[in-house]
Amino acid sequence: MPTNHPYSRREFRRRMRGWLRTNLHLIALLSIGLVALLAIITTLVLATAPASPFTWWLLGGLQVGMVAAYAHVLHLGFLAHDTDAIRHVRGAWGEDNTRSELQRAKRKRLVWGWVDSLDLLYGDIDHLVVTRLGGLVAIDSKWRNKINDTAEMARSAQKARLRAEGLTRDLLKGDTRGARRAKVNPLSVTAVVVVWGADQHTVPDGAMIDGVEFVAGRRLVAWLARLDGQPVDQAAAAGILRGLDDRRISAKQAQAARNGDGHTR
Repeated sequence: MPTNHPYSRREFRRRMRGWLRTNLHLIALLSIGLVALLAIITTLVLATAPASPFTWWLLGGLQVGMVAAYAHVLHLGFLAHDTDAIRHVRGAWGEDNTRSELQRAKRKRLVWGWVDSLDLLYGDIDHLVVTRLGGLVAIDSKWRNKINDTAEMARSAQKARLRAEGLTRDLLKGDTRGARRAKVNPLSVTAVVVVWGADQHTVPDGAMIDGVEFVAGRRLVAWLARLDGQPVDQAAAAGILRGLDDRRISAKQAQAARNGDGHTR
C-alpha cells in the first residue's frame, strides 16, 4: 500500500524541491565546501589524536554533527525564503498529532478506523473517521498559535462534511446490506475542527461556531468518547473504510499520472 502523507507535508516537500532546484549552484558550492571541511577535520583528528576507539567515536561525532548542521542551515534558508513554508509545517504537525490521538481512540475502542488525506476533485478531507457510536466524523486539523479566523475554519469544516457525505453516498450506493448493518443513516457526518498549537488551551469545551464544534487536540479522545446515538457495526465499518482507502489510493495514482511521476507518493 502506498505511503500516505498529509497534504501539508507533500506541499512542503514540493516547495523545498523547487527551492533546491532554484539554488542548485549555491548549494553545490556549499556542498563542496562541506566536503573539503570534512576532509580537513578528519585529517587533523587522525594526525593529532592517539589511535583509540574514542578517537574514532569523536571523529564520527564531528562528521555527523557537521552534516546535520549543514542540513539544518539549508532548512532554515528555505524557511527564510518561503513565507508559506512554515504554515505547511504547522499543518503537517496538526495532522500528525490528530493521527496520534486517533490511534489512542482506536486502542480505547472508540473508533473502528479512519482514512487520512482524502484528495477529492473539489477539495480534501484531513481525516474521515468511522466511529463505533457516533457515525462518521470529518476532522479538519488546524495548528494555531492565535485563532483569528474561526468563521473561515468553520466554513472549511462544513465543506469537508459535505464532501464526506457525497463520498460515502457514492460508496454505499446500491449496498443495501451495508446500509442496514450501520443500523442508522450511514451518511450522517459530524464536522469538527481539531485545534493544535498554543491556542488549543483557549478552546472551551463545547465551543461551536456555525454548527461546527471546535475541540482542543488534547481533548479529542474525550470528545470522541462522548459521541452517542449513531452505532456502526464492524461489518459496515469495514466496508466503508475499505471503500474510502480504495478511493484515496485511486486519487493518488491519478494525481501521480497527471504529474508524470509514474508512482504514488
